[in-house]
Amino acid sequence: MRRVITFLLGFSLLYAANIDRQIRASQTKLQLTKRQIQGVNTKLAKLARDIRSLTKDLKKIDAKLQTLNVLIQSAQEKYQHQIAEYNQTKEQITQLTTKEKKLQQELILLISNSFAKSLLLTSMQNPTEEDLVKEEILKSIQFYEDERLKKVSKEYRKTKEALEKKQKHLKDLERSIATYLTNKAELEQLKKRKKKSLALLKKKQKRYDQEKNDLLAQQRELAATLKRLQIIKESQRSARAGKGVKVKKYEQSYKKLRTLRYTGPKTIPPLDKFIITKRYGIYKDPIYNIEIPNENIELKPLLPNAKVRNVLNGKIVLAKWTPHLRNVVVVKHNGGLYTIYAYIDKLSPYVKKGRRIKKGYVLGRVNTKLIFEVTKNNAHINPLDLIRVK
Repeated sequence: MRRVITFLLGFSLLYAANIDRQIRASQTKLQLTKRQIQGVNTKLAKLARDIRSLTKDLKKIDAKLQTLNVLIQSAQEKYQHQIAEYNQTKEQITQLTTKEKKLQQELILLISNSFAKSLLLTSMQNPTEEDLVKEEILKSIQFYEDERLKKVSKEYRKTKEALEKKQKHLKDLERSIATYLTNKAELEQLKKRKKKSLALLKKKQKRYDQEKNDLLAQQRELAATLKRLQIIKESQRSARAGKGVKVKKYEQSYKKLRTLRYTGPKTIPPLDKFIITKRYGIYKDPIYNIEIPNENIELKPLLPNAKVRNVLNGKIVLAKWTPHLRNVVVVKHNGGLYTIYAYIDKLSPYVKKGRRIKKGYVLGRVNTKLIFEVTKNNAHINPLDLIRVK
């Protein structure tokens, strides 16, 4: 019975440990996915969105251009024929309109003459022999004119119908010609739009490549600086010295980015008022589909000439100007912890190598951005784990 209880207890402990591992793995996967979705570099992410949007727009333009080209090619020969037919129809309408007016005038004259003769014939009372002769002549004339009236009326109706038919045909031709010209104008506009979009895409692509190359150059210079100082170098001595700093390994293993998690008390941020424009972690490049490690964070000051503050008591081990990082300051703290401040526009007068400084000491001033990095032994720490962010 005791063995059974021991077995069940051991099994339950193993099961619980397995559950803990699954929970940690799930949390790790969620965090990594969230970072990849959100991106850690806002400039690159925005440029990538713009590039994808422009590429998508260009595909739509190409599809529309193809459709319009087919429509225009099929209507081009027809268009020349329609123009000739349009001019001919307009001329025919002019002729029919003139004919219609003449027939109308003739009808009016015939009707008025017929009416006058009818009045004359009905007004004869007690006619003489001469009157009877005149009456017969008038009747003959009236018969002839009635026949002429019927013929003119029939011709007038045919002319009017032909005129209406030609006018309708003319409107159909106008609509067809207008559609062709509209398509042609739209084609030219789309060509201009495509040219403009291609130029903008090229410009965005160039800026994207420049930002990416600057980021990589910045990381290379920081890495080289740290390597020269032997900050990221694992040794038994630094490991023993680090017992006072509470850190633990992340479960996730970033490509070329070994990370320790800081679990000690939070400290002040290097800037008073700022926004985070680049986060720590792996940036998934959506354009080239490669992973770029961000070993630091980038802060944008919200005030001009902002003060850069030392975040923990320590000793300055580097303070110098570099081509890619402007002024760089590296401070060594207790427990083998180092903080790196880059892109400082102007250093404070007493910031010198070997000087011991307190938390809050002003290292210099920045206007555009501050790069802030934290390391311990041969690994990095997410700076946002160390500092308080409002």
